[in-house]
Amino acid sequence: MNSAAKSVFVFDFCLVLLASCFCLAVLTGCYRQATDATAASTQQRYTRIEPWKIDGVRPGQAFAEVKQLFGEPREIRGKTGPRTAFWAGRDTAVTYDQNGRVLEVMGSSVIAGDKTLVTSGANEVEVVQILGPGKVRKSSRPKGSGVISFGQEHIGTTLIYENGGVRFELPVFGEATGHFLARRSP
Repeated sequence: MNSAAKSVFVFDFCLVLLASCFCLAVLTGCYRQATDATAASTQQRYTRIEPWKIDGVRPGQAFAEVKQLFGEPREIRGKTGPRTAFWAGRDTAVTYDQNGRVLEVMGSSVIAGDKTLVTSGANEVEVVQILGPGKVRKSSRPKGSGVISFGQEHIGTTLIYENGGVRFELPVFGEATGHFLARRSP
């Protein structure tokens, strides 16, 4: 190998080494330790006394207040008896009676005062950590081919809480909660 070829080889080698060091330095700056911690999992048990709401709505309040909060509904279902209102861009459904009182709310967050306690997608451990153990209702279905049943298969859990005369149901399917439901306690 002549000296010109050696110089090109050394130059190319140094260039590759320099580029590798640069990439390593950039990637080292991108390092972040993975953690299972979420905002909900690091939240403390809620012990204050403000009444809970679903997406800012609580059974028993006037439907007129809900319209002030969300605006006019996109759709209202039901002609006689209870009616259910839906809003564009919201995961909230509010059922109210002929007197304009909210009977039931379905939505994606449990709120107390100005604090969001739990949102849809939280897991069962996070909900219990924040709201406490509550009552548990398990759901199951027959296990087997459909013709012959081989016992029961667990398909979901509902965590049930009472707060100031309102029953809150938080269903957990798989690893996460779904939409929450609040209605007057029986």
